[in-house]
Amino acid sequence: MLIATDLDGTLVRHDNTISPRARAAIAAAEEAGVPVVPVTGRQFGGLSDILGAFSRYALVNNGSMGVDLADGARTMFCETTPAATVAAFVDAVRGYSPNASFASVREEGRVFAYTDGYLELTRPDELIKDPADYRRVEVAEIGAHDCMKLMVRSAELPLEEFVARTLALTVPGAHTSWSGFPMVEMCAEGLTKATGLGRLTGLLGMTSADVVALGDGGNDVEMLSWAGRSFAMADGQQVAKDAATDIAPSAAEDGFARVVESLLESL
Repeated sequence: MLIATDLDGTLVRHDNTISPRARAAIAAAEEAGVPVVPVTGRQFGGLSDILGAFSRYALVNNGSMGVDLADGARTMFCETTPAATVAAFVDAVRGYSPNASFASVREEGRVFAYTDGYLELTRPDELIKDPADYRRVEVAEIGAHDCMKLMVRSAELPLEEFVARTLALTVPGAHTSWSGFPMVEMCAEGLTKATGLGRLTGLLGMTSADVVALGDGGNDVEMLSWAGRSFAMADGQQVAKDAATDIAPSAAEDGFARVVESLLESL
């Protein structure tokens, strides 16, 4: 068995900490030979405050990059979105939000290239979770490079309308998701938390039937649908609940720990 867990809103609390009970559950699982793998939209640098809870693997950037923690944080794989797809997506968004702001994640998550207005629309707690080299660029430059992930924000439309319109875009080669933060993320079609897990489990000789996944947001849907068993947090997005096989208590109620404890009892 392998336990795959989203971080923010699932395992990690609003103050960017993991509860003592959840840490103990992770340690107990790994002692029992069950790896616990964080699968997150964050970049690897954004795990620094919580990385000590894990000892084996991490999937970051919504599954497009795999890291072997036990081998000096070696990059196992890193997939990117072609510049042509990025440029087409930027043009499509600017068709209804001309002043939308973008951030392009590059160089295995070490660099964020951003346009005017992006940082002003980003809460400080979000920036702390993804420390990087932030570089301001023009909009045209965003679409000139491959990237690991593109993020878009807008102050021109109400958030609900902006998210709905952006998720509804049909740009060839683009896959959009919304994790609950005031932005929409875009990766290349076929790059999701599920495909990242599929690649990792294939290397480990496992299949989706061996995976138990936990998540709470729209970018967890593919992972929750793919895993043999899955838990959406009780206070998560409805799309996550619809995709999961089970519902877990919220992160504030130590839902992750309670699920893992129950799984270990059944071994």
